[in-house]
Amino acid sequence: MPRRRTALTRRDIARAAVELIDADGLAAFSMRRLGSRLGTDPMTIYRRFEDQEDLFDEVAVELFRGVPVDGLPWDAAWPDLLYAYGTALHEALLAHPNALPLYGTRPVRSQEVTQWGVRMLLKMADEGVPSGSALQVALCVNEYVIGHTIARSADLTASHRSRAPEPGSTGFTVLAAAAAELQPDGHFRLGLRALIDGLQRAVSPHGG
Repeated sequence: MPRRRTALTRRDIARAAVELIDADGLAAFSMRRLGSRLGTDPMTIYRRFEDQEDLFDEVAVELFRGVPVDGLPWDAAWPDLLYAYGTALHEALLAHPNALPLYGTRPVRSQEVTQWGVRMLLKMADEGVPSGSALQVALCVNEYVIGHTIARSADLTASHRSRAPEPGSTGFTVLAAAAAELQPDGHFRLGLRALIDGLQRAVSPHGG
């Protein structure tokens, strides 16, 4: 590739890293391959990042940037806002299955994440939920979304090996029939709504 003549930002490099991981998987990633993709010497990357782990932290932030935070229903009650956030995060992460382990195994810290968190906690405080309780609620939702998205991604990866029994066959039990009727991500949305409803009752200033 021709060498770049413009300065690379941390975000430029993180975006290219996401593209490389999307294309070839996390195991095949290297700073040398990333430098080749960017058309620059790998040492240029180290001028922006302390090491590969620092870069992977920024990759996790770049995945979060796929959530349209400003487009969420901020005028809705906090349970509906948090549900919209959870579904948006799920979709943003599912778009990058190879990078999911990075998001799920490190704290995601950035100005964007901080602004989202502060804005969400202030909204919940306005609706009667103390900040400590609100933070616990947000953490519960994040952990549910990340865990479910990792499981969903694994299911999609293995779908070509599915040996689901055909309707009318001996193995087509009531379980197989129910599985065949499931909508993609239907149980994710059911679980997310149930989780948030339960959390709302748990932190309600009126005791549910």
